[in-house]
Amino acid sequence: MTSKTPATEEVMQKKQPESDEPMAEAVEPRKVKVEFGATAIASKLSHVLAVVVAAVIALCVSAVLADGTSVVKLRAVRELSVITSPEYKKDGFDHRLDELLGQTYGIGLHHDQSGRSWTHIGAEKTLKNLLADLGAPVVGAALPRVIMTDALKHPVALLGCKDLQMAGLTAMSFGFIAETVAVVMVIFHALALAGLLPATVVKPVAGLVWLTLSAGFFIVVLLAVGIYTANWECDQPIIPSIRISDHFDYNYGFPFAVIGYIASLLVFVVTVFFMGQKASKSVVKAGVSLVFGLILVGAGVIIVMAANGALDGAGPVDESINPCDGQKPYHSGPGDNYFENTDCFKDSVVQTLEQAGGNVTKGYKGGLSSGDRVPITESYESAGLCPVNVHWHLGAEHLSVGEYDEKGSGPASGHRRQLEEGERKGFQCHHYKASDAKFNTPYNWQHCSGMHVGETYEIHWPHSAAGACGTKYQYQTPFYDGVFCKDGIITIAPLNTYEKIGVQSQTFVIVNDDSPEYYYPDLIKGMIVSGNKGTDMAMYTGSTTGTTRDNTICSRYTPITWQVDRKCHLISASSFDKLCADMKEMADDMSDDLHAHGARELVSHNLTADNQQRRK
Repeated sequence: MTSKTPATEEVMQKKQPESDEPMAEAVEPRKVKVEFGATAIASKLSHVLAVVVAAVIALCVSAVLADGTSVVKLRAVRELSVITSPEYKKDGFDHRLDELLGQTYGIGLHHDQSGRSWTHIGAEKTLKNLLADLGAPVVGAALPRVIMTDALKHPVALLGCKDLQMAGLTAMSFGFIAETVAVVMVIFHALALAGLLPATVVKPVAGLVWLTLSAGFFIVVLLAVGIYTANWECDQPIIPSIRISDHFDYNYGFPFAVIGYIASLLVFVVTVFFMGQKASKSVVKAGVSLVFGLILVGAGVIIVMAANGALDGAGPVDESINPCDGQKPYHSGPGDNYFENTDCFKDSVVQTLEQAGGNVTKGYKGGLSSGDRVPITESYESAGLCPVNVHWHLGAEHLSVGEYDEKGSGPASGHRRQLEEGERKGFQCHHYKASDAKFNTPYNWQHCSGMHVGETYEIHWPHSAAGACGTKYQYQTPFYDGVFCKDGIITIAPLNTYEKIGVQSQTFVIVNDDSPEYYYPDLIKGMIVSGNKGTDMAMYTGSTTGTTRDNTICSRYTPITWQVDRKCHLISASSFDKLCADMKEMADDMSDDLHAHGARELVSHNLTADNQQRRK
C-alpha cells in the first residue's frame, strides 16, 4: 500500500472542492460567454431582417410610384353612376367616369394611367375657365374630341379639385420619403452587420428611423382612407364634387401601405427589444408592442372613416327622386346621336341590325343574318329581367297567318275614328263577329283612353335587366327610361342588348264580357301564361317598333329579344281598364301609355332576323 504524504493530500484538496459553492463559481464564466454569444446572434439577425424589410419596402414603393394604376382603378361599368350634374344634361353632359376616362382607367401615387401627374392639365385650361370662355353647350359639343385626345386624363387639376390635388401630392411626397429612407436603411444595416458602425450608435439611430418610418406609413394609411372616403369639392359646376369610393376601387397600393406599416413596426420592435438584448426576455414585450401598433392603426382607420361618413351606410333614399327619369339614351358615345333613327338601306345595302315586328308564323325564317346572336329562350324572370313598362298598339304589329293578318276584321267605326286621328292600324284577329253582342256592346271606360270593344290590340311588356326592379319606380313611361334605368348593365361594346332587354308580346280582341274565361286582373305583371295563352311562342331578335319606323327608316335600338305569342286571344274590356287603373297608381306618370299607339308596318323579309326560335 502507498501512504499519503502531506504533499499528496494538499494536491487532492485542491482538486476536490469541499462544497457545491466553489463548483458553481467555476462554471459561471461559461454562462457569461453563452449569453454574450446569443445576444450577438440576435443582433445580427435583427440587422439581416432590417436589410430584407428595407429592400422590399424600397422595391414596393418604387413599383407604386412607377405604376399609373397602383392606387385606385375605376370600378366595373355596371357599378358606376352618372357623375356629371343633371342640370347640364341638356348641354351634352350626361356621363359616367368610364365614358370620360376609359373603362380601365387608374391612378397611381405619382401619375395616372396615361402618365400625367397630379398637376397636369391636358386641356391647358381648367374646366371652369373653359366654361367661362366657351360656354357649356360648346364645351359639351367638343367633349368627344376632348376625350379622344385624352385631355381628361388625370382630371383632378382640370376639374379644379384643389384639396384633392393637395392630398394626392402629399401622399406622393410620403412615397418618395419612404423610398429614400428605405434605401438608406439598407445601407445602414448592411454596414452595421459588417461591424463598420459604432455599436453605441447603431441601436438608437436604427430605432429612431424605423419608428419614424412606421409613423410615416401610419399617416399614409390614414391619408389613403381619408382621400378614398371623403367628399371632395371641385371648382366648376359640371362635376361639382366627387367621392373616390363611389367610382373607384383600391388597387394594390393601399395593401402595400398597410404591409409597409406592419413591416416597419416589426423592425422597430425587433431593434428595440432584440438588438443587444437577451432574446428570451424580449418576446412578450415585442408581441405586446406589435399588437398595440395594429390596434392603433385600426382605430385610426375607423376614426377617419367615421369622420367622412363612410360608416353611416347609404342613408335614407329620397323616394321623391325618380332614378330612371331621363335615362333614355340618345348617344352611345358623347354627342354621337347613335340611337337616332337611321336609313334602313343605302344603295340597296342594309345599314342597320335586325328590326321588329316581323312575321312570326310558325316555320318562317327571316332574311337578315343575325350572326351568333340568339334570343332569350327562357323566361325573362329566369334571365334576370323584370317588366318596366306596358303599352299597346292599334292592331298587331306582328304577322301570324291565320291568327292576326291582313284577313282579320273588327268594328269599322272604331277603325275609321282612329285612322282619322293619324294612327296607323296593324293587323286584326279573326275572332270578331258583328252579330255577337260581346264584340259590339260599348264599355264604359273609366281609366283607358280611346279604346273600343271588338278591336285588336297588341300589348307589349318591355323587360330589362337594368330596370329599377322591385322598387316603386319599376314601371316607367317612356319605356326607354325603365329599360335603361341602371347604368353600366346594358352595353353596345361588347354587345349584350339582346341578352339584357326583352319584350313580351300578346295580341287580344277586346270583348264586353266579364266571364272568368275573359277576365284577367293582373295584366300589369306581364303576358298571360295559362291554357293556350303564352304557350305557342316565337322568339327572335329585333328592334323597338312604333310608327316613326318603317321599311325605309329603321330603329337603332337593336338588337333586343322578342317573345311573341302566335295566337290571338279574347280579353274583357274590364281587364284592360283594370290595367290602366294599375298604371295610374305607378310612381312614374304613365298617362302617355293609357291609349293605343300606332302600329309599325310589317318589317320586310330582308330586315327580319333569321334566328327565330319557337316553343311548341
